[in-house]
Amino acid sequence: MRTGLPGKSAVELAAEILGSREGLGGLARITPKRLQKDFKGLGLAKACQVAAAIELGRRVGVAEVSGGLMDTPARVEELMGPELRRKDREEVWVLLLNTKLRLLRRAQVSRGSVNETAVQPQEILREALGSEAVYAFIVVHNHPSGDPAPSPADLDFTRRVRDGAKTVGILLQDHVIIGVAREGRSGYYSFKEAGYL
Repeated sequence: MRTGLPGKSAVELAAEILGSREGLGGLARITPKRLQKDFKGLGLAKACQVAAAIELGRRVGVAEVSGGLMDTPARVEELMGPELRRKDREEVWVLLLNTKLRLLRRAQVSRGSVNETAVQPQEILREALGSEAVYAFIVVHNHPSGDPAPSPADLDFTRRVRDGAKTVGILLQDHVIIGVAREGRSGYYSFKEAGYL
């Protein structure tokens, strides 16, 4: 931002915008219209500039991680969190990895409603088996509510994917649920960190 608003410098306005959405994860969902509504006097052009800057930052972050090492859930969150946190529906993605746990490719396998998505383990495994040089994979999905805690359905789904992967000789490296970090709570849940995998 080059200029602020009447009575507010550009720096003050930027700080207010950054503080308005429970951190960067919440800020990723903001639209130009919402910015105009929340910040009286902010014109459409400036609101679009702010939204574009946020999106550009998200894309740069994803580009820096793509092809990188996916050996921890924090790295998975770094890659997928900025994108999945801004979604208002559950999405399931699979990250395909080589023997060094480097990202070969990522693919969306399902998009559902605000609190669930219908995906079968076979769809995940089909994606993994259909790509060459895949040694392992990570399932990633979001909880639009912001709470990354797994549901009973998430636990059951992870068990079925794990068992199916063992059958075909591919490693389920992790299943990571993306939420929003809050005081005392991480912005993701890792089945591997929790000892489930």
